[in-house]
Amino acid sequence: MQLGEEYYLQAVAEFTPHGRSSGGQARQAVAGADHLTGGALARCLIAAPALLAALVAVGCDSSDSPTGPEAATLTEAIGELAEEYVGVGAMVGVVRPGETLVLSYGTKRFGANDPPDRHSVFEIGSITKTFTTTLLAQRVLNGTLDPNELVQAYLPADRVTLPTRDGVEISFIQLATHRSGLPKQIQDSDYPKPPGYDDLNFYAAYTTDHVYDYLTDYCSLEFTPGSDWLYSNTGVGLLGHIIGLIDGTSYETVVTREIFDVLGMESSSLFFTEAQEANLALGHSSSRTVTPNYTAQDIYQGAGFIKSSLDDMLVYLNANMGSTVTPLSNAMEYAQDPRFLVDYWGESGLDWYTKQLDDGQVVTYKGGRTSGYGAYIGFNKSASTGTVVLMNHSVSGRAMLLGESVQKAIALY
Repeated sequence: MQLGEEYYLQAVAEFTPHGRSSGGQARQAVAGADHLTGGALARCLIAAPALLAALVAVGCDSSDSPTGPEAATLTEAIGELAEEYVGVGAMVGVVRPGETLVLSYGTKRFGANDPPDRHSVFEIGSITKTFTTTLLAQRVLNGTLDPNELVQAYLPADRVTLPTRDGVEISFIQLATHRSGLPKQIQDSDYPKPPGYDDLNFYAAYTTDHVYDYLTDYCSLEFTPGSDWLYSNTGVGLLGHIIGLIDGTSYETVVTREIFDVLGMESSSLFFTEAQEANLALGHSSSRTVTPNYTAQDIYQGAGFIKSSLDDMLVYLNANMGSTVTPLSNAMEYAQDPRFLVDYWGESGLDWYTKQLDDGQVVTYKGGRTSGYGAYIGFNKSASTGTVVLMNHSVSGRAMLLGESVQKAIALY
């Protein structure tokens, strides 16, 4: 286990097949948080406004973490970090004033000489949740939804009744901030596993009716809504489902129309296109065996099922940093705004987290992990710097550790 990974086993909530919330329950630090309150083989491409040049990243024999000025350039420093953290393949993107770095490491399939590129497709796992909460924020800002509205009213009453506790029902803001009391995921419950259930692609078998049945007859809230915090894939997945119901379409339709299309994220989707499959970085388990890709029927899609490329995720990064102004700028800021403290994570927004790194910089971030992938997105708004990490190797906390290390290295060069 890598140094520091014990911490991330506790601190990173992962979209993984086993176990309950990695963070556990965390007590609130701020009262009234239910209210929405405002606003890393190494190929490297250095993309500047008028330049795209291919460089060879220089390796380093040192086993020390290259977070200081021992490396001559930022590219070298990140290459050394990649040697430590990349087990199969990865794409790393860095944004800083006047420069964007696009760095490729390893391979799209273990044992092959097939490096990923800026258009290669990876699963981003729970980073999907920030797309879902941005959709909610957009609706709050345009006045079509009240964040404190109870969600039961937007579900078909003849098919599902959400659990309550102490007479308290679940609101939209509680789904978006993991304060609903809903357990992490359906497969941890006593609900019977449906036909075709697969531990490596566990949500694929659950239909909407299965989840409705679970919520109505098998699910008990872990606490009174709004009184505590528990990371819940079910909660954010349900949020995305309801947004689709309100729209009269589906979560897939809404996120495509309102985020992918608006931002020009042409390599992003919930389900693979032929073009994506042709440049797919295959997912690998911690033992480097190829794993199936995640699929899900409607309810869990908004919790962790987006597939994307580094190019697209850099577009998403810049939009969230405010480096580019888009129709989503206000909603993104709203979703990021810190509302309450969550243990190791930092301050929680609408499933964005903000914390101070040990070098003093304040970073807003989100991590993701599936059975075959790890991902990280983080940025320092005050310095206009940001990092995206996409890995096709699922090791607990690895993408997060690399991402934060890169973000710290940026500050040194």
